[in-house]
Amino acid sequence: MTTEKEELRSRLLSLREGMDPVVARRESAAVCGVLGAEPVYQEAHKILFYMPHKGEVDLRPLMELGWREGKQVILPRSVPRTRELELYWIESFREVSRGAYGIQEPVPTDGNWVAPEEVELVMVPGVGFDPAGYRLGYGGGYYDRFFAGPGKGATRIGVAYSFQWVPTVYPEPHDQAMDGVVIPTGIQFVGERGRNEK
Repeated sequence: MTTEKEELRSRLLSLREGMDPVVARRESAAVCGVLGAEPVYQEAHKILFYMPHKGEVDLRPLMELGWREGKQVILPRSVPRTRELELYWIESFREVSRGAYGIQEPVPTDGNWVAPEEVELVMVPGVGFDPAGYRLGYGGGYYDRFFAGPGKGATRIGVAYSFQWVPTVYPEPHDQAMDGVVIPTGIQFVGERGRNEK
């Protein structure tokens, strides 16, 4: 990993940690509004969300909208041993518990497992995103592994605060690009998942 990438991750995480809660709520609400109005969201039925952790953009209002609209709201569960994501749908926020890395994760039951290949749209958290669609994550490789394998057919939308939209995240060969990135002011779609701009 490059020094530039490490420094960028540290700087962006520090900015997120220091965010005014009022600004964080306002920007999260704006992101939810942008996404809710997008055809890419409106036309999808099985959507992989995430539970906000350590100040990430809060998509819970959009998840609630999804339930009202009859969509299948899906959450990831991290498997540290294999560094893979398992997917489960939930019908309320009561169906989550503290999991790996302290993140709220779905509680597996007899019937709520979802095959990764069924997911149509993925809302992807991150530390930063760039105009080529590349994502700066936390270093675990969970989403890169998911998109390189069973989740490769899903549309990928990165979710970010304004300051997380940066000129470059210093992508490496294994990094998986997004199809688009949404910030509070709008959404930018990326052609060929960034490969033509790398």
